Amino acid sequence: MIILYDDLSFSFSKVAGLLKRGLELIGYRSVHIASVHTVLYVPRTYEIIIIGDTAWFASSKEYRKFRTDKIIIWADSPVDPEWIASHDTFGDVCHYACHPFWASQYEKHGIKTFGWIPRPIDHQTVSKILSTPREILCKDLWEKFGRYILMVGSDHVLGYSNPPRKGIDAYDAMCEKIRAKHDVMCIYVGSWSVRNAIKVSYHGGLSEYELLRLMRCADVFVWPSRSEGFGMPPVEAMSVGTPVVCSSAPFNSHILGIKYDISEVKVVWSHAVQMPYMIWDYRVQDLIDAVDYALSLAPNEREETSKMLIEHSKIYRNDLVALAVSQL
Repeated sequence: MIILYDDLSFSFSKVAGLLKRGLELIGYRSVHIASVHTVLYVPRTYEIIIIGDTAWFASSKEYRKFRTDKIIIWADSPVDPEWIASHDTFGDVCHYACHPFWASQYEKHGIKTFGWIPRPIDHQTVSKILSTPREILCKDLWEKFGRYILMVGSDHVLGYSNPPRKGIDAYDAMCEKIRAKHDVMCIYVGSWSVRNAIKVSYHGGLSEYELLRLMRCADVFVWPSRSEGFGMPPVEAMSVGTPVVCSSAPFNSHILGIKYDISEVKVVWSHAVQMPYMIWDYRVQDLIDAVDYALSLAPNEREETSKMLIEHSKIYRNDLVALAVSQL
């Protein structure tokens, strides 16, 4: 088996690595991994699993350079399914989505989809994080930042959609209001420049342990994204028991969190990728109110929420996801 991934995005290489480790945990002895852009030939007897953006594969048709007996495209995308369907319907490969909402949308638009399998999380590192008492694990972070909330995610710096897909602008605006009321710091990991938060690293710049530790020690994880193919960071935050705030958009249905309402659904063009995104927009004030509520949770309510999130997120363990992928 060989796992090929689109190395133009950090998240796809991360998923490829987690899947490889998961397959090895369930008994696979020969799992290769490489960038889909650099591999030109794969022996016909190999099974190929390709990880990346659904829209990119539809428009580039790069997967068609391989002539193996079985090609599985396991992809996600925030791009408008109608646009994807106008470029390719994946009729000649096994195409799987990562989220039930997108799987249903693809089927609605005639894109052949065999089902969906969620993205995995690194449950081995999660176990290490949870094995250390929070007071000990977080001592240095709390001494440095005090109480803090966290957002993780990158967006196109130039040519981004209007409004910006990842909602980093909304997070920055929210931070200005929420910091004064609750005396908390806003932390950000990603590519954008922010004014009201501390940017501690770029996306992919932290080890998995340090990223999950940062999530575990946050009072709240904020997920302001306006459109996602799946969205791994909030699931990772759930896995270490941190309450999540996100919108009620259908792409967030797999997240157990404190949710705020959507105000508008529309399709907007992104000049950075030359593709149209589906966007679920909201009022920043509704985001502020949801974070305000999350920060006001009583200690016993937070503890119960944390336990529930940790238990629920076990379904995303990379060995269990690998087991599902191995049955395809």
